[in-house]
Amino acid sequence: MERYASITARVLMSLMFLLNGLNLISQSLAIHEMVVHGVPANLAPLMVLGGQALQLVASIGLIFGIYPRIAALALILFLIPATLMAHAFWQAAGTPLFTVQVINFFKNVCMAGGLLFVAATKHQPVRLPRPAR
Repeated sequence: MERYASITARVLMSLMFLLNGLNLISQSLAIHEMVVHGVPANLAPLMVLGGQALQLVASIGLIFGIYPRIAALALILFLIPATLMAHAFWQAAGTPLFTVQVINFFKNVCMAGGLLFVAATKHQPVRLPRPAR
C-alpha cells in the first residue's frame, strides 16, 4: 500500500508542473508578472521557457521515480520565486484579487510541503524497473 500511495502522491503533485511544462497552461500572465516585477521584457519569455523545461524534466522525474528527491528539490526551488512573484497576496489587499491570490499562494505552499516530504524521504519507490546492481 505504501509503495502505491507514494507513487500516486508523486504523480498527483506532478500534474500541475507537467501541464505548465508542456505549455498546456498559458504562461502569458507569468511573463506579464515578471515584467511588472522588473524583469526585462526580452528576457522574461526565455526565463519562462527555462522554467517550463525545469518543470517538464522534474515532473517526469517525479512521476517515474527518476531521481525523485532531486526533482522535488528542483521544483521547490522553482516554486519559491514563482510563488512570491505571481501570488503576492499582500500587494492585493483590499482588491477583488486578494482572495484568489491568497488561495494560489497557499496552494503553492502546500505543493512545496508535499515536495519537501518527497525530498526528505530517502527510499522512494520507482515506476520503471532498474537493473540490479
